[in-house]
Amino acid sequence: MPLYDYKCDACNGRFEINHPMAGPVATQCPGCGAEKLRKILSTGGVLGSSKGGQDSLPPMPPMGGCPSGGCGGGMCGL
Repeated sequence: MPLYDYKCDACNGRFEINHPMAGPVATQCPGCGAEKLRKILSTGGVLGSSKGGQDSLPPMPPMGGCPSGGCGGGMCGL
């Protein structure tokens, strides 16, 4: 199920909710009860499960392999 991030314009509270894509959106802030919510850009993702119940994620690249000290700007060959 996708994870949705919301922000309350009344109290500036932020929270996340898991619900189906076709399901109803949140309408009330769990912190203050106001109905002034909006979806905000989420950096999270959706994880699937394999037969063994393990999250199916791609392998991470090795740490510390970049000679310049950081991989930014798309210039690193790793």
